[in-house]
Amino acid sequence: MTVFVAGVHGVGKTHLCQQYASAFPVLHESASSLIQRERTQTAWSLDKRVVDVNDNQNALFRAVRRIALEGDSLLLDGHFVLISESAEFIKLDVQVFESLGLRGVVLLEASPEVIVSRLEKRDYSKSAVNIEDFIKAERNNAENICGALGLNLEILYEPDFEEFSRAVLSMFNSVNREW
Repeated sequence: MTVFVAGVHGVGKTHLCQQYASAFPVLHESASSLIQRERTQTAWSLDKRVVDVNDNQNALFRAVRRIALEGDSLLLDGHFVLISESAEFIKLDVQVFESLGLRGVVLLEASPEVIVSRLEKRDYSKSAVNIEDFIKAERNNAENICGALGLNLEILYEPDFEEFSRAVLSMFNSVNREW
């Protein structure tokens, strides 16, 4: 079973997911790391721009499917919106998320100022896009996709670990969706 943790770059997905995976018996992976391993790529650019979106999503499906077949619970962190090479938003299609067999979605949000600060500290670079627009696009696509698939969507604003853990645990404990 898979719970998807979404949000823009620098919102704190990986940090909270790593904490959760240390405290609970789940596997944590980022979508980008699964795609890289599946496609045996070296690394992404620091500005987070993406090429080969369709090939990447097919690689993600294969990797998540393999984890599910092994019986592991997966906390998958990633995005509903990507940034193209030309710094434009790419809204991922509902089929991408339908193929992942998600149990539910936790969308993390934070103020643009907090995100910009984190990105500058972490990546030593600025975002290729307007952060406020990115947050809005991510939320809009999350709401549309979760609505279309009947997935529970929990939106958390700058959560602490306890609030995040409660939301994720409730997703893992929700009624099974068919694969």
